[in-house]
Amino acid sequence: MLEVRKIKKNYGGFLAVNELDFSAEDGEVVAIAGENGAGKTTSLKIIAGVMLPESGKVLLNSYPVSEIKKKIGYLPEFDALYDNMTSKEYLQFFASLYGVKEKGIVKELLEEFEVPEKLCSELSKGNKRKLSIARTLIHDPKLLVYDEPLSGLDPVMALKIAEKIRELANSGKIVIFSTHNLYYVERVADKIVIMKRGRVLYYGSVKKILKKSNYLISFSENSMVRRVEVSGVDELLKEINKLRSDGFEIIDIGKTAPRLEDVYFELLSGT
Repeated sequence: MLEVRKIKKNYGGFLAVNELDFSAEDGEVVAIAGENGAGKTTSLKIIAGVMLPESGKVLLNSYPVSEIKKKIGYLPEFDALYDNMTSKEYLQFFASLYGVKEKGIVKELLEEFEVPEKLCSELSKGNKRKLSIARTLIHDPKLLVYDEPLSGLDPVMALKIAEKIRELANSGKIVIFSTHNLYYVERVADKIVIMKRGRVLYYGSVKKILKKSNYLISFSENSMVRRVEVSGVDELLKEINKLRSDGFEIIDIGKTAPRLEDVYFELLSGT
């Protein structure tokens, strides 16, 4: 279990992260979303144990993450590959750093992620990203922390990586990742943390957000069908009474399922 407890981080008086607080169980994917400057990258660095918070704590199975870095796989926003190494040599190098006896793990990862064995400088952007993710798995960590893993990838490649994230969680790992693309959050994440200017606007279940339905009222106006959308039963009854008192004929009442994107922008615009 991962516990992120009220972490704070200042940069020269600027509060980059303000009491970030959430948890994740084994097998869960948590997405962190927000505008540029929301504090996502700083939060992920602290969660990965790369940076220490000024207050608060991050625990993995009750241990501070800074003390058990071998149980963490961290992917920064930008790939940090060695151009003069081949993809195989790159993974072998990190296997040696972690004290991992290969036993075929490098070959398995290259095949699994379909990364060609060539110089890192010659790899495509998509293959560089896949190689970077493969590197985070070389030591079989429990916690994976990915900063914008889908950034700059074409839709097909991004979908493959997103599905891999879900697959990793299904194997029992905890995955925390940041993204600007909420489509992939809907597909793979169990929970979402929405941040703005360092603080949390929303934290909770993705499924719970998507289950919140609005009501769509269809009514007739001058032989034309019009529609109005409202949220909640009270608003629904209020709008029905208003339409009837104004002489409109109600044709139908249905439900609409919100998109995560709609909820996201509503939260950001309301602060």
